[in-house]
Formats: sequence, C-alpha cells, structure tokens
Amino acid sequence: MSDESSKHDFIRRFLDTYERHDLDTLWTFYHPDCRFTVLSRFGIDPTWDNYKAFMTTFINAFPDIHHTIEKLVVDGPDVWALYTMEGTHRGALRGVEPTGRKVRYSIVAMYQVDGEQITEADFVSDDLRMMRQLGAIPS
Repeated sequence: MSDESSKHDFIRRFLDTYERHDLDTLWTFYHPDCRFTVLSRFGIDPTWDNYKAFMTTFINAFPDIHHTIEKLVVDGPDVWALYTMEGTHRGALRGVEPTGRKVRYSIVAMYQVDGEQITEADFVSDDLRMMRQLGAIPS
C-alpha cells in the first residue's frame, strides 16, 4: 500500500470517527504532544483541552456532519485535505443559537501525520460562507 493510499485511509477513518461523534476514539488519532495551530487564529491558547472543547462544540452544533474528501495531497508526513463539509445547525456555535439551517462549505485541513497519529492539526474553513448560510451575517 502506498504512503498516499495509507494516509487517505487514515484520514477517512479519522473523519468517520468524527462523524459518528465517537469522541473517545477520535482523541486517539492525535499524538499527546499534538500542536493545534488552528486555535491561534481564533485567539485561543492552543492546548489539548482547548482543542477538545473547540471541536466538541463544533461537533455538537452539527450532529449530522459529513465531510466529502475532494482532494488529498500527501508529501511525507504532511497531508493536505480539501473537504466539503455539510451539516444541519442544531447547536450553538460562535454566538449563533441553533437555526436548523443546512450548511455546505469548504475546509482545507493541514495535518502532520506520524504513523497512525496526527502531530499537528491546522485548518482554514470558509467561515464567511458558513455564517451567511446560518443567517448570522448578510449575504
């Protein structure tokens, strides 16, 4: 099995666990010393506990979350994934109470993967599109 195929399978298993809300298993995908670069862009101290809280809030906001992998690029330990995320807004998120609206937007995730664990997690998402779809900001 090629490194790219192996990493693709790893990311799909990771996303499937995420989508099932199996948080106990989800956290095992991360190395104990994982760097959570994404949190810094939100002004959040990039600690393990803060990442868990950040992701749990998001997962609870979209209980039917689904990711479609549009493109996956592997270069050694680096994995870049372009996802389309879809879900129904059922929980509070970033100051927006549940709307029941469906959202669909893009996410570019950047991971470093060592064996079967993520050692760095970063992503950039189209939050403007998501917030517009939720009605939180005008189109």
